[in-house]
Amino acid sequence: MQKKFSIYHLLFIALAFSSCIKKEVTPLADEGKTFIKILEGPENKIFLSPFTGVKPVSLYSVRRDANSSASLQSTAPITLTRVDELVDRYNADNGTDYEQLPDSLYTLASYISRSGNTYTFDMVAGDFAKEFIVNLDGSKWDLSKKYALGFALTSVGSSAAKASGRDSIVALVSVKNKYDGVYKVTGTMLDITSALFVGTYPLEWELQTSGASSCTVVDNVYLGIPGHVFNSAGDPTDPNTYYGSFGLDVNFDLATDAITSVVNYWGQPAGNTRSAALDPSGANRYDASSKTIDIKYFMKQPSAVPAAPNIRVYFDEKWSFLRAR
Repeated sequence: MQKKFSIYHLLFIALAFSSCIKKEVTPLADEGKTFIKILEGPENKIFLSPFTGVKPVSLYSVRRDANSSASLQSTAPITLTRVDELVDRYNADNGTDYEQLPDSLYTLASYISRSGNTYTFDMVAGDFAKEFIVNLDGSKWDLSKKYALGFALTSVGSSAAKASGRDSIVALVSVKNKYDGVYKVTGTMLDITSALFVGTYPLEWELQTSGASSCTVVDNVYLGIPGHVFNSAGDPTDPNTYYGSFGLDVNFDLATDAITSVVNYWGQPAGNTRSAALDPSGANRYDASSKTIDIKYFMKQPSAVPAAPNIRVYFDEKWSFLRAR
């Protein structure tokens, strides 16, 4: 009985509390200011499948948080400035190599006007948000490159204010190759330096396009970077550590789908002498019909295994496509 009483008592308190909250809710009136912000800022990563025609792509959206119905029904003139330094800063902070998107690769949506590095459009009556759309020409796209544009919100008219911290963005645009995607990874791992170092399969990795026929392998579940987790105490169910400065860049032959090489993303070799190499005994290829990759590879480390060929870890894996990124 005591348990039942406690449940009813808590339910009464919750209903009473909910009732109090309900009384404090106010309808949209004219409190505060109307704010304009870039919704996806400070960065928006866009991954496109290969295409050859002209494709409209939204780089980001400008949103109006109106303080009243009257404000929402007014026109807000929006001015944005292209800031190339934002791309340079992003590359420096993240170790990436995005290039400025050339004017020759795109045109603007019809409602956007441009004068030099200044872009303008209106948010008209009823607009909560407006997309900044460019028409990309896929026939001119270089798959070996990644492009970006940086923008700052510079003017929003006299009846609104810019939202602090949401007034700039770097839009990062990449075209994916056919190997790009999220994969389930199963297989085996053997580290000859310790029997307690065991693989913790299955894993989930992303193959991220780095060129027309190459991908960087990223663990976005545990690490957020290229790397290989494992367990250092013999427990195959618990990925409790990873190999520092070791991750894969994979190169394919577009004609045959064979893997031509793997290299260490962190350096070949990295500062700790770790490097990557294909095991020639593996199938080492992508199967387009099943969207799977069978791969065998080594982690070499002369500082830990001085005798040639310096192989410390043997990997034998199958990567099975799960979904697009």
